[in-house]
Amino acid sequence: MNNWFDAITQWQQQALDAQQRMLDVGKQANDAGKAMVEAQEAAKRAADANVKAWQAWTRLWGVGPW
Repeated sequence: MNNWFDAITQWQQQALDAQQRMLDVGKQANDAGKAMVEAQEAAKRAADANVKAWQAWTRLWGVGPW
């Protein structure tokens, strides 16, 4: 009876360990997704600033519709 209990306990521990690894992988994926969103937002801000700079330049020289 003791061997059966030990086997069940070991199996439950393995299941908990596997679940913890899945949670760890999920957190890593979530963190990577957040980093990707931050990079995309920074790229959009840079592109917007670039457009504004070109618009200001064309206004300065009177060569654009802005």
